[in-house]
Amino acid sequence: MLDWKNTHGWVVLVVDDEPDNLEVVATVLSFFGMTVKRATDGVQGLELLETITPTLILLDLAMPHMDGWRMFQIIRSMPHLQQVPVVALTAHAMIGDEERVLAAGFDGYLSKPVNLPTLVQDIEQAIAKKEAKPKTPPIEGSEPNEVDKTVDNFSIEEVSQ
Repeated sequence: MLDWKNTHGWVVLVVDDEPDNLEVVATVLSFFGMTVKRATDGVQGLELLETITPTLILLDLAMPHMDGWRMFQIIRSMPHLQQVPVVALTAHAMIGDEERVLAAGFDGYLSKPVNLPTLVQDIEQAIAKKEAKPKTPPIEGSEPNEVDKTVDNFSIEEVSQ
């Protein structure tokens, strides 16, 4: 059973190119006391992630400029975001999609239209699942700055072109 009082103070980044979806999800999450940050594509989402570290990211997979798959790869390459749960959103739900999304490393999967009565519960489950996963220790002998070098070379301007 969800204790909605636990959701106060959570920051959720919702990345979706559909304004109606963005508005409905943001309204529901705000009702439960969450702070909602919004982006309409992956480029804008990454720009926001330069200034915030959310409790969770809801990420549409099909968007212009940069889709959710590419944004997810970049998020997972950034050390400060590796433990942030990312839940995929898709309007094009097909058989096997959920398995493919979870196998890619997402922490959850929601098809659109989002089931509003269970949305907060789905988010709570994704956060609990991520917190239960053991953190991967660094591999001995690996250069710790290798990922940082990759991220430093990443440019939002390059991706948006």
